[in-house]
Amino acid sequence: MIRTVTPEYPGQPLRTLSELPLPCGGRRHCGNCGVLVRGKVSPVSPEEEAFLRKYKQPPEGFAWRLACFCDVLGPTEILLPEENAPITAQARCELPDYDGGAPGSYGVAIDIGTTTITLAAYRFPEKEPVSVVSEMNRQSAFGADVISRIGGDHRALHACVHAQLREMLAHTNIAPEEVSRAVVTGNTAMLHFFAGLDPAGMGRYPFTPESLFGESMPWDLLPVACVYLPPCVTAFVGADITCGALAAGFHALGDQNALLVDVGTNGEMLMRADGKLRCCSVAAGPAFEGAEISMGMPALPGAVDRVWTEDGQLRWHAIEGAPVRGVCGTGLVSALRAFLELGMLDESGAIEEPHELRLPGCGVLLTRRDVRKLQLVKAAVAAGILTMLEEAGPGGGQIERLWLAGGFGSYLDPGDAAAIGMIPAELALRATAGGNLALRGAEMLLFSEQLRNEAEKLARETVEIPLAEHRGFQEAFVEEMGFPE
Repeated sequence: MIRTVTPEYPGQPLRTLSELPLPCGGRRHCGNCGVLVRGKVSPVSPEEEAFLRKYKQPPEGFAWRLACFCDVLGPTEILLPEENAPITAQARCELPDYDGGAPGSYGVAIDIGTTTITLAAYRFPEKEPVSVVSEMNRQSAFGADVISRIGGDHRALHACVHAQLREMLAHTNIAPEEVSRAVVTGNTAMLHFFAGLDPAGMGRYPFTPESLFGESMPWDLLPVACVYLPPCVTAFVGADITCGALAAGFHALGDQNALLVDVGTNGEMLMRADGKLRCCSVAAGPAFEGAEISMGMPALPGAVDRVWTEDGQLRWHAIEGAPVRGVCGTGLVSALRAFLELGMLDESGAIEEPHELRLPGCGVLLTRRDVRKLQLVKAAVAAGILTMLEEAGPGGGQIERLWLAGGFGSYLDPGDAAAIGMIPAELALRATAGGNLALRGAEMLLFSEQLRNEAEKLARETVEIPLAEHRGFQEAFVEEMGFPE
């Protein structure tokens, strides 16, 4: 349905229409309120244009606009998103053509994340999955983060992940002998647990893994399949980043500069600038996954996932399906922003008496200890990004695109992240939520064995920046502990 709008007064904001979704409350930092318009409207600003790059070609006669930027100056036709929804911010590369034999056989791509495991099954050569199964990683019973699991019993962790994957494959109703190819990605520790290798060397200096993979291995669950484990870069920059960089097109960027940040329990980053590839990792910890926060929880029903201010008051949204019982990572970041905007939290992180920050009407609160935990995490991520940019130097030029990846990073509002000092403000307008780029890269490798050469080249050419020994990182970490004024 096309709706015609005539403004009551010149310059009426399009966002005043009640039918339009405003995911960030009209604060101009998420880029997800796209609508199709034709008629008399205000011109596109540079800030809006940066967001609009992620939208597909509009129908003839229409143009994509963001409701929070666009003002109606005269009679205007609007194609409402219910009838023609824009693409989401989660951009991703198209799958390559299948280059194998045995059409009609199946392929399985698996991303073993620290928090979540996702399995996508395809019937070759079709490019739409026949089944996608995602579950919380049961290894969390051995510890919330990678470091705690590295110090555990790797044989028990190996058995745990294999038992879970066996059940997940059973949910697809695909017989194991019908699977001809499989790709399993994850960080370096997760691949050690999958392969049955002892990751103990990664838990002590000089942090040496038994393998950086980039090879095939047998798997008794899939008796016919060739199972490929993509290459890791270092002990703490794993195959998930290699796959993510592949899905983000880092192998074909040419002279463009880009930065990939996977914000999770282990914040991993890969940057292409001045023709060089650099990477680093920061010990972000599990706070943004909901762990170690008094009312923190994963992004499940009942979790507050967004907080904002409206007319000087706090507003919040929770994931439907259960009573409100906590706050997940995106809610934590946006809550910090909202509390800062209302002056309930100062730039040092201090809270006024009674040393708690409460969301009205739901019982969710943040303590002073929670805020300090979150400050540590956001400072580590910010310092990692700033150190990467410093390493690029003047020759690195401007970062043209920031990819946010991972289960948490994909849903992180760049404006919220910039407001609390987690990412540089100038990069917020160039940010793209990549979704599960690690899984997408694994899917690309599943279809094309030729792309495995590109993945191995990416890993081989990437140089690690050791942050533990980097004075600039230590100084930036201390500086970034506070919030922007």
